[in-house]
Amino acid sequence: MASADFTRRRGRALVAHYLGPSWTFALDHARTRVGCCHYSLNKISCSRYLVAYLAEDEVEQVILHEIAHGLVGVRAGHSRRWMSQARALGYTGGRTIEVPEARLSARWRGVCSLGHEVLRHRKVNRRAYCGTCARKGLRRELTWQDRGLGLLARG
Repeated sequence: MASADFTRRRGRALVAHYLGPSWTFALDHARTRVGCCHYSLNKISCSRYLVAYLAEDEVEQVILHEIAHGLVGVRAGHSRRWMSQARALGYTGGRTIEVPEARLSARWRGVCSLGHEVLRHRKVNRRAYCGTCARKGLRRELTWQDRGLGLLARG
C-alpha cells in the first residue's frame, strides 16, 4: 500500500518533470475519486484516503493519468488525444480506476423497503429514492442510517 509520503514525493517529482514548475501536486480529501487535474489552478491532486488502498505503482499510474489531462487540456477529456498522451507517458490503465474499498468508508447507508442498499460519503438532506426500484417502475424512498465510519479511512 502506498503511503501519503510516497504519494506526495512521487507526485511532486512527476508533475515537476512533465508539467514544469508552474504546476503543483497535493493530497486532498476526496472520497469518490482518486485523482484530479485542476486546470485553472495548475494543480494535480490525489485522494489521501483512496491512495492508501493502492500499491505504489498504481498511485504512479493515477498521477500519470492526471498529468496527461494537464498536458492535453480541459477540452480533451478522455479522448483519443488524451489516451495517446497518457500512453506516451507510460500510463497503462483505462479511463477510470475502481477502488472497491472506498465503499467501506462510506458513512451513510440508505435502504429501501425492499432492502436495496445505497452508500454515500455525505449526509443526504433531502428525500432520495432507490435507483434499483426506479428501474422497475417503483418509487421507494430510502431511509438513511449513520454507519459511523466517516473517520475509518483517515491515515
